[in-house]
Amino acid sequence: MRIAFVFDRFFPEKGGESYFTWLVRELSLLGHELHVFAADGREGRDYAFHRLPVLPYPPSLRLLSFLLSSRAVIPKGSFHIVHGVGHTLSMNVFNPHGGVEAAYLRGEFYSIRRRCYRAFRYLKRHLGFKHRLLLSLQKRQYESPHVKRIVAISPMIRDHILEYFSVPERKIKVVMNCVDLERFNPDNKRFRSSVRETLGLKKGTIALLFAGNNFRLKGLEPLILALSLIRKRTKRDVKLLVAGRGKSGRYERLARREGLMEDVVFLGPSRQMERLYAACDIYVHPTFYDSCSLTVLEALASGIPVVTSRFNGASAAIQSEREGLIIKDPWDIRELSEAILYFFDDAIRLMAEGAARRSAERFSPSKNLEGILITYEEVLREVE
Repeated sequence: MRIAFVFDRFFPEKGGESYFTWLVRELSLLGHELHVFAADGREGRDYAFHRLPVLPYPPSLRLLSFLLSSRAVIPKGSFHIVHGVGHTLSMNVFNPHGGVEAAYLRGEFYSIRRRCYRAFRYLKRHLGFKHRLLLSLQKRQYESPHVKRIVAISPMIRDHILEYFSVPERKIKVVMNCVDLERFNPDNKRFRSSVRETLGLKKGTIALLFAGNNFRLKGLEPLILALSLIRKRTKRDVKLLVAGRGKSGRYERLARREGLMEDVVFLGPSRQMERLYAACDIYVHPTFYDSCSLTVLEALASGIPVVTSRFNGASAAIQSEREGLIIKDPWDIRELSEAILYFFDDAIRLMAEGAARRSAERFSPSKNLEGILITYEEVLREVE
């Protein structure tokens, strides 16, 4: 097959594109001809790169010029599959990795606790031209008759598509995110003692891990408040490890106000997440919106029990309380704290290791590739 991918940006060496770097490489190894169209990016061995001319600024004109450029540059009928990920209408397969904008905004605004600031952010967003343009574009993308299949990376995203757009359910193919089962596995526990020693964790300390770059959206504030409640309900020593590039200032102040300055450790971004999973006891991701959190799948693959929210597409990976718990509302601090405390039981955590790993094994890279290829085959049959 001749397959074209359309991205806003494509830099294979950067983490954000790692999934598509892998997908392009795997499709190339299968003998398919790969082309990448993007406004920014680099040439690669596995694909031909085509730069799309766009206006760099302001953001609204960049979006609009990308839309027009992709339509003008990508030749009609030249590819069997045009796999769109960015802001384009020139595609027959749409793969919105970030999910539905309106659903994301619902979570974004709900994550803001202060009502005045929430109202300010709401007005600022909705009065902006780029926002209105993006919502209009998404409606055209989802409802376009030229788009034969929409790849949803979780059942939650499928449900959001059906909620916000007039799309036949048969057009939506759920292909869950995949996880590197070799890199993330329970065998990494061999690093546990040394990593915990480096982090200053005592032998009996329960280590909670939170990872993300948008601390507010991913639920760090309710997690710190839940930790404060947990400290009042248990005698066990507990620490919260925070990994990511988020702005930590207000969360450090919150921890200080709650008397938790010694219990919340901000680590910054980490290139060795597999070792952090090995060092921790429970992974907590009380997000207000996440299309399908890869960190949840990584934690499960590492044999770590997970506490997350129903606003996370990756919650579909949690089938029972043996490997994780799903909370209804991140702002329900009592519910969140009780879910975390459930896994303070050493026997329950030990049992969770095997269950978590088995759950993650359902989301192997080979399973993901199979789902993508089946989607392509369905599109080709419809075109014929």
